[in-house]
Amino acid sequence: MVTTTIPGLNSRQLLGQLKRVQSDTLGFLMDCVQTYGDLVSFQAGPTTAVFVNQPEGVRHILQDNARNYSKDTVQYNALSSITGRGLLTSDGDLWFRQRRLEQPAFSRPRLAALDTFVVPAVQRLLDHWETHLPTRQSIDVDQHMMQVTLEIVGKALFSIDLSSQAPALTSAVLTTLDHIVHRARNPISLPAFLPTRRNLRFRAALSTLDAAVYDLMAARKEAGDPGDDMLGMLMKARDEETGQPMSERQVRDEVITLLIAGHETVASALTWTFHLLAANPDARQRLENEVHSVLGGRLPTTADLPNLPYTGWVFSEALRLYPPAWLITRKALAEDQISGHTLAPGTLIILSPYVLQRAPAYWPEPERFLPERFEPSTEKARPRYAYIPFGGGPRLCIGSNFAQIEAQLILALVAQRFRLDPDPRAAVIPDPLVTIRPRGGLHMTLARSHPEPTPAEAAV
Repeated sequence: MVTTTIPGLNSRQLLGQLKRVQSDTLGFLMDCVQTYGDLVSFQAGPTTAVFVNQPEGVRHILQDNARNYSKDTVQYNALSSITGRGLLTSDGDLWFRQRRLEQPAFSRPRLAALDTFVVPAVQRLLDHWETHLPTRQSIDVDQHMMQVTLEIVGKALFSIDLSSQAPALTSAVLTTLDHIVHRARNPISLPAFLPTRRNLRFRAALSTLDAAVYDLMAARKEAGDPGDDMLGMLMKARDEETGQPMSERQVRDEVITLLIAGHETVASALTWTFHLLAANPDARQRLENEVHSVLGGRLPTTADLPNLPYTGWVFSEALRLYPPAWLITRKALAEDQISGHTLAPGTLIILSPYVLQRAPAYWPEPERFLPERFEPSTEKARPRYAYIPFGGGPRLCIGSNFAQIEAQLILALVAQRFRLDPDPRAAVIPDPLVTIRPRGGLHMTLARSHPEPTPAEAAV
C-alpha cells in the first residue's frame, strides 16, 4: 500500500532531483519542507519514504510508538558494516539488553568524575597550540577535536591512553565512515569484495580499528582482571538465561560503536561551535567573560558547570545549527497513523534534526546563532521534540549527558587561553557525511582570549 495523500515527489520527479540530492542533501530537504510542508513523501520505485518535520510527528515515531519503528534501514545497515550490531544499530531484545548493561558507565557519579579525563587531555592540546601563537600558523580544528575527544573517550570508558594512537585511529574512523557515505551516494559502486583502491583502504582502516580493540581485550584477559570500566562490564556480562558471556565479536561491536559515536560526534559539534563563535564575536566575548568571572585562572571542574550556563547554551545552539546526527531513519513495522495519514508497513521514515531545528515556527530567525534560545524559560516554551540533536524517546543517545559535560569543559578550557579566528584563505562548506563536517577541515588561527574586566577588576 502506497501513501498517496502526503504531498511530495514521485519516482520520476525524485530521479530528476538525484544530482541535487547527492550534491546538496541539506538544501534539498530544506526546499522540500518549504515546498510541500512538514510531511513530505518520496517514492523511489517500490519504496515509499515519508519525511517528518513536525515535533508531534517526531515524538510519535521516537517515543509514543517507538516499538513500531525499527533501525532496519539503509542508513543503519551501512553503519553496521563498521560497528556490527552494537548499541547504535541493534534493535529489539539485543538493544535492550546492551543498553541496560552499558547504562552504569554513564551514571551520575561517573559523569561527575569526567573532568579528571577531560582537563588533562585538553591542557596537553592547548600547550601544543601555544607553539602556533608566534607564527599565527593556522590549525585544523576539526582534526584536533577528533584527536582530543578520542583520547578522552578512551580514558573515560576504557581506561586506555590513546594519545599516541589518536592520529592513526581518527584517520581510520574517518576512512571507514567516508567509505559508507561514498557507497550511499554512488549506489552503482563496484562490489565491496573487489580489491579496488577504495575498498582496500576501507579494509585496512577497519583492520586498524579491530586490532586496537582486540589487543585491548587480550591485555585484559592476560591480566586476569577485566576491570570495572565499560570494557570490564562488557567482558564480565553474562546472559541471564544461559549464563554465557558475550562473544568477542559482540564485545568488539560495542567497543567500536562507543569509540566512534563517543568521539566523532562530539568533535564535529565542537568544531562547528568554534566556527560559530568566530562568526559571532559578541557571543564569544560573553563566553570568555563568563569563564573568566566564574573560574578566574583556575581549571574548571564538573562542579563548576551549573555556574557556566552561557557556556552550555553556546554548545546547545551549535548543536541546533549543526547537529552531528543530521539524519535519523526508521522503518515502520506495522501500519500506523500520523497527522491523519496512513503509513503502510515498510514505509521508510526520515527525520532531520538539521531541518527541524531550523523551522521558523519554533526557532525565530533560525539561521542566527543565539545561545539565549536555551535560557530555561525560553527553552521550556518550545515543544520538546523541536530539538533532537541526540534523538529522543527510549533510543535517546546514551552518551548525551557525557557529551554535554565534555563539551562544556572543553569550551571553558579553550576560552581561558585562546580565541579562534577564521583563516580567510579557507572556505567553510558543510559536508553532510555520517555527521556534518566542514569539507577539508576547519582551518583557524589562534590568538589570546580577551575577557573584559569585571567592574571590581576595572576599579583596581
